[in-house]
Amino acid sequence: MPNKVLLVDDEVSILKALDRLLTRSGYRVFTATSGAEALQVLQQNNCQVVISDYRMPEMNGAELLVRVKRLYPESVCLVLSGFSDFQSVLQLLNSGAAFRFLQKPWEDDQLLAEIGAAFRLYRHQRSERVRNQLLIAGNGALLELSPEAVILRSNGAAQQLLGQNAAGLTGSLFEQWFHLNDSQQQAFLQDIHGSMDVQDQNGEAFELHVQYQDAEATLVGFKRLQQQDGPAAIYTSGLMDQHAVLQQLDALLALQRPFAVAAVRLKNFSDWADMLGFAEAGQLFETISQILMQACRPYGSLAYLANELFILTLPDAPDEVSVHQQLTDLLHKVRLQLEHQATALRPQFTVSYCMAPEDGDSAKVLLNNVLTSNRIHLHSPHAFFMRFSAGVADKKRQQLRISDALYRAVEHEQFELYYQAKLDLHRNIIDSCEALLRWRHPELGLVSPALFIPIAEHDGQIIEIGLWVMRQACLTAARWRQEQQPLARMAVNISGVQLAQVDFIAQVQRIFSETGVDPSMLELELTESWMMQDLAQSAQALQALKSLGVRIAIDDFGTGYSSLAYLSRLPVDVLKIDRSLIQDLEANINTQSLVSNICRMAHALQVEVVVEGVETVEQLQMLRDMGCDLAQGYLVARPVAEAEFLAQVRASDPVIGAD
Repeated sequence: MPNKVLLVDDEVSILKALDRLLTRSGYRVFTATSGAEALQVLQQNNCQVVISDYRMPEMNGAELLVRVKRLYPESVCLVLSGFSDFQSVLQLLNSGAAFRFLQKPWEDDQLLAEIGAAFRLYRHQRSERVRNQLLIAGNGALLELSPEAVILRSNGAAQQLLGQNAAGLTGSLFEQWFHLNDSQQQAFLQDIHGSMDVQDQNGEAFELHVQYQDAEATLVGFKRLQQQDGPAAIYTSGLMDQHAVLQQLDALLALQRPFAVAAVRLKNFSDWADMLGFAEAGQLFETISQILMQACRPYGSLAYLANELFILTLPDAPDEVSVHQQLTDLLHKVRLQLEHQATALRPQFTVSYCMAPEDGDSAKVLLNNVLTSNRIHLHSPHAFFMRFSAGVADKKRQQLRISDALYRAVEHEQFELYYQAKLDLHRNIIDSCEALLRWRHPELGLVSPALFIPIAEHDGQIIEIGLWVMRQACLTAARWRQEQQPLARMAVNISGVQLAQVDFIAQVQRIFSETGVDPSMLELELTESWMMQDLAQSAQALQALKSLGVRIAIDDFGTGYSSLAYLSRLPVDVLKIDRSLIQDLEANINTQSLVSNICRMAHALQVEVVVEGVETVEQLQMLRDMGCDLAQGYLVARPVAEAEFLAQVRASDPVIGAD
C-alpha cells in the first residue's frame, strides 16, 4: 500500500512546497486548503498520516484533527505551524489527537524523519489492533510472542490448556512450555504456513501453528492432540513411539526398495467417551489397540503417536494395490474381532498412506506427509484410503497463504466493489443492485469470494473486511443520491460473524454518520443458515439493525432450513430465492408450484421476493407471472465495476423479457 499523506494548509505556496518534497520522497500526497475539504478527501482516501496547519479560517487545525481522530482513529495526525502556536497545540498533543508538533519553517530532513516516525506508529498501531482482535475473537488458544520468543500475552483458551493464569505465562519463554530446540523453534516461527507437532512439559502432544505474524510479534495457535485424560499413556505402552517409528523408517529407506507407511486414526473415540464415560471408553480403546497390534503383525509394525492416531509401517507393500489389500484385510480383522466380543459400538477410522520413496525420501518427510494427509481428510465423510497428495497439501498451504494475505488486503487497497443490477419485474426497470466484493492480489490474482470469504469468516478477518465493504457501499450510495442516479437501493452482505461482535451496531452507526448515507438506501443481507442457528438471538440482532433504518434481507433461501414459518418472527423485508431453486423452473411443475407458493406466502407477510441466478428469458417471464418482485442474474446483468454499472442503468432496455 502506498504511504498516503494528507496536507492541510490555507496557504497554497506551502502546500506546493510540501507536495514536491514528499512526492520526491516516495509518498502519495493529497492536499486540502480547509478543514472541510480535508474531511471530504479523507472520505475517499485512506490517508495514514494527516499534517495540518493550526491557524486556518472556519475550522482551525485543532478542531480538524479532533474530528479526524474521532472519525478515523487509525490515522496519525501532526501539526505543522509557527512556534507561537505551540501553547495552543499543547492540549491537542496531550489528548493524543496529535502525534507531533512540527515547526515552520521546517528543515527537510527533520520533517521527513518525523513523517517516517508517524508511519511507523501507524503500522505499529494497526498491527497491534489486528493482534488484539485475534486474541479477543480468534478461534482456539493463542500466545503472542516477541521476536525473541518471549510470551507477551495469552488468551483464556491458552491459559486453560497450559494450566496457567495470564501472569504465569507473561514474560516466560515459549520453549519453557513446549519441547523444541532452538533450530526447531526458529524454523517453525519462520514458516507462517506450516504446523508442528510437539509435546509439552508433561509429555502431552500439541499441534502448533503460526496464526499471524508482523515485525513486532507472532501469534502462535495451538491445540491438544489428545484428551488430557486420553488413553495413550494408560493403554498403549506396548506400542512403538514416534522416535522408534522414525528410526524404523530410516532403516527401511536405507534398503532402497519401495514400501508404505500408513496413518490410522480412530476418529469417534470422543463420541464413545461422551456416551460411556472415559473409563469404559478407555477400555474399549485398549481392546482396539490390542486387536490392531495383533492384526498388523503379518504386514508390519504398529506405533501410537497421539489423538487416537496409529502409525503402521508396511515394508512389503511395493505398490498401491498391495497397500489397499493389506489395509483392507487388517481393518476387516479388527471389525470381526469386535463383533465376536459383541461390542455395540463400531470404530470409524481415517486412513491415509504414503509410498516411499515417492512421497518422501526421509523419515521425517514421510511421517509429516502421512500425518498431513490424515489431518486434511479427518472430517471427510468418505471411508477411502487416501494417499498423500502434494497437490492437496499445496491447496491447504494456499488456504493458509490466503488467510495471511487477507490480514493486509484492506490496508494494501486490494479490494474493490462490483455491482450487479436487479430488475423490478413490476415496472420492468433497473432501480437497485447488490454490492459484491472482489479481491485482486498482486500474486494470487483475482481470488474467488467462494474461496476467501469462508477463510475470512473462520480466521476473523471478515470483521475488518466487512466494515470496509460497508463504508465503501455507503460512500457510493451517498454519492449516487447526490448525483441523482435513478437507484433506490443497494444490497450489502453481512456475515453472521460481524453481527455477533458486540460493537457492530455502533460501528455501522458511525459509518452512516461519517458518510452521510440515507440508511433507507441500504438493504443488509444475511444468510438463512446463520439466522436459523438461534432464532431468538437472530431476531434480537436483526431488530437492532432494523432500528438504524435499513431493510433486512434473507439471502440464499432454499439452501437451508427453508421454512416460511419463521418469517413472522423476524423483522425481514426481503426474501432472496437461491439460484439452485430455479434451475429446472421451466421443465419442473413441482419447482413452479414451490416458487409460486413462496411468493404468495411471502407477500402475505409483507415480504418482498427477489430471485437470483436468472439466466433465461423463459425463467424471467415465469417469475414475473408468479408475482416475484425482482430478478437478479446474468440475463439482467453481470457484476461490473461502478462506471460500467451506471452505464448499464442509463442504457438499460426497459422491456427486458417483457411480452
